[in-house]
Amino acid sequence: MKITRVLHASVNAAEVLDATAAFYRDFLGLSACVRPDIPGVPGHWFAVGDVEVHLVGRPAAAVPIDPSRHHVCFGVADLDDATTALEAARVDYIRGEQRHPGRVVRQVFFTDPAGNTVELQEDSGE
Repeated sequence: MKITRVLHASVNAAEVLDATAAFYRDFLGLSACVRPDIPGVPGHWFAVGDVEVHLVGRPAAAVPIDPSRHHVCFGVADLDDATTALEAARVDYIRGEQRHPGRVVRQVFFTDPAGNTVELQEDSGE
């Protein structure tokens, strides 16, 4: 598996989404960026250079792998190669996808040994 870069960090702000968005926008001065419609998951996205910060407005669930939790997302050169590596290492993961204008972003989520959620996306270079 070849990690190419950090794509985003995701922060759960379920109880105070609008206040947290105002903090990142107004106090930290981050620029809002386009966020696709993700059914059942309100949120806001911000850009910091070529990395994004995603605010998630859905409470985290009591499941082992939950994309709503705080997590880091890494780009990978080949998502199929990455899932093959996860399977070979017997790491449980779940698949997801987001529909962006003109493209579909495929992703997988799993946890590290400390229980932190990690996301991988095939790096489109965008």
